[in-house]
Amino acid sequence: MKIAICGKSTTVVLLSLALASTGKEVLVVDSDESNYGLHRQLGLDLPLDFTEFFGE
Repeated sequence: MKIAICGKSTTVVLLSLALASTGKEVLVVDSDESNYGLHRQLGLDLPLDFTEFFGE
């Protein structure tokens, strides 16, 4: 099953953590450049941005 959510960060974080706690694989993609702290809400280290990840 695939679920796409467009909305507030808190909603995305809570739902993704709840799904992950049930054993589901979760991918969170943040396309909002002004929200630089979503990784902290998820308890993750700062990820590479897309240009670094895909080799510029």
